[in-house]
Amino acid sequence: MVGRKKLNRESLHARVAPKTSPKLKEIAYALGYIYDQDGSIGQLLDAIANGELILISAKNPRKTG
Repeated sequence: MVGRKKLNRESLHARVAPKTSPKLKEIAYALGYIYDQDGSIGQLLDAIANGELILISAKNPRKTG
């Protein structure tokens, strides 16, 4: 059978601002998270979740509650 290689992955759907998805792809690409010659948002999110990347807020932290 020819086609895409099956990976042990889950799907995640998120609603974001119109410019967010392309910007995340740019960030992923710049950091070397690439799939099919494009930035891989999934790999970027995996790296954040696994502690490979650390996010630092450019603004004051949001208050919760």
